[in-house]
Amino acid sequence: MRGLLPALAALAALALPGGAQAAEAGTAAVPPPCTMSARQVVDAFIPLFYQQRNATEAFARWVAPGYRQHNPNAPDGAAAAVAFLQPFFDANPQMRYTVKRVFGSDGLVAVHYHWQLNPEDRGTAVVDIFRVADCKIVEHWDVIQPVPETSANDNTMF
Repeated sequence: MRGLLPALAALAALALPGGAQAAEAGTAAVPPPCTMSARQVVDAFIPLFYQQRNATEAFARWVAPGYRQHNPNAPDGAAAAVAFLQPFFDANPQMRYTVKRVFGSDGLVAVHYHWQLNPEDRGTAVVDIFRVADCKIVEHWDVIQPVPETSANDNTMF
């Protein structure tokens, strides 16, 4: 068993970028430190998740496995989120997320968008708030408000 562990470590190192050089040098490859801002991470997540509705890829690339969820209707964990979201996306091909604005600082980024199940749906105004650490989304909050039929003012929700 002791001989198997170094062999498995070497195989794992080969699968990582720069792993062949690290394996030859007898060390495990260490990923480079994160140089992206929280905003850059969320900006990279947006096209995959909101536009392409590819939760599987978006979460694999940009969300930490221990993703913490603050929506009381959703469980913690990236795998749990994908298990719910991807089938929902696939079952609703007309669903649209129209991102209106993105802003943030200090590791927190907010995405304000219009969510519609289909073109006829009045939709919902949503703000997703993400906490980012080490180039991964690690925590999520959301604020959700249906778009009403009438409004007391002439302003839009977007």
